[in-house]
Amino acid sequence: MANTTYNIRIDKDIRDEADALFKSMGLTLSSAINLFLTQSVVQGRLPLNDVVASPAYINMMRRDAAEVDHALAAGKAQVFDTPEDLFKGWEHGDV
Repeated sequence: MANTTYNIRIDKDIRDEADALFKSMGLTLSSAINLFLTQSVVQGRLPLNDVVASPAYINMMRRDAAEVDHALAAGKAQVFDTPEDLFKGWEHGDV
């Protein structure tokens, strides 16, 4: 199995809490993310049955959505219809 590196942005507090949680389970953050991705592929969906309904998750999503709305309104973010459009924007320096 070939490995690849992928950089993502994660809220520092969430990352630290998740890291501590996964360490208590004997997992690294990387292995937990790999488990999540593997389950997503196996199930053909996001494997978040219990998490989606949790108040903490809903509040986090509302906060993140508000941040995106604010950035869009302030002209600090762009919306792309497809990943290809985003990649074209990167190539041309539009992003």
